[in-house]
Amino acid sequence: MQRLPSEFDLHALEVFVVTVELGGMTASATQLRITQSAVSQTITRLEGGIGTPLFDRSLRPLGLTPAGRALYERARKLLTSARTVIDEVREGANLPVDQITIAMSETFATLLTAPLLGRFGMRVGRWRIRSGISLVQQQDFLARRVDMLVTGSNTLEKHPGIEHHDVMDDPFVLIFPRDYTGSTDPVEAAGRLPFVRYALDHGMGQRIESQLTRMKLRLPNVIEVDIIHQQLTTVALGIGWSITSALCLVAMPSLVEHLRIEPLPRGRFSRRVQVVGRAAELGNLAEQTAQMAREVMLTDNMGQLIQQFPWLADQIK
Repeated sequence: MQRLPSEFDLHALEVFVVTVELGGMTASATQLRITQSAVSQTITRLEGGIGTPLFDRSLRPLGLTPAGRALYERARKLLTSARTVIDEVREGANLPVDQITIAMSETFATLLTAPLLGRFGMRVGRWRIRSGISLVQQQDFLARRVDMLVTGSNTLEKHPGIEHHDVMDDPFVLIFPRDYTGSTDPVEAAGRLPFVRYALDHGMGQRIESQLTRMKLRLPNVIEVDIIHQQLTTVALGIGWSITSALCLVAMPSLVEHLRIEPLPRGRFSRRVQVVGRAAELGNLAEQTAQMAREVMLTDNMGQLIQQFPWLADQIK
């Protein structure tokens, strides 16, 4: 039986894979919380044990040699299998997963944090729950700083090794001040009140802007906000009108009574809410989180809004 080189171990493979995925040793060292020198030495020892260079150091940023490309694909699979083994052994011994970082938008964090911890809290030793800009969260997921995402963006669907679990379609709606009596057509509404735009560095803001472009609506950028509470409060106070999603309204129930909520007269659209995880990691936690999120969002939260606005039922899947 051929013995493995002592330099060829899972830690070295992890350092190698992270360096490839983040594009350099400095970023890899930051992610792994070790020094850049330690990253360099680990990769040099790995190359010595295998007997061939893995990186073409004449390129900037670092480029892979043919051997490096071959090892990268196989190393990713080995690391995934190793993580699965650890998860299965811990689960079989009734031991919690050591740590999970889950990222969500502000809205999803408001609706799901407590149910998530209530349902699965004992399965994880340490939870790190983050809310913030969805596009940044997706970058963190690809860089392995985040283990699981709850997202309304589908930009990760073409990346290999990622699993997506659908939760629901979240329809977008028009919101006006409660006492607004004018036309709900966006073109005419824009002539009466300023449009409250959701910031474009959020996935939801980009989704809304993309639809406005398809509808050939050019609305002046008078007011721009980057959190849901700002958006709904600005409209509730009579300062402007906006486009938001049904789940955003569910997350801020105290503001719904101060709004006039209407369907889009044309160009109706929605966002697909998904739980995103890495294939063969964390067991079935991502799938079970999606099932839990579906129950919470549809059964526990959306029902009351549909009672008030029955036309929403046809737009939710």
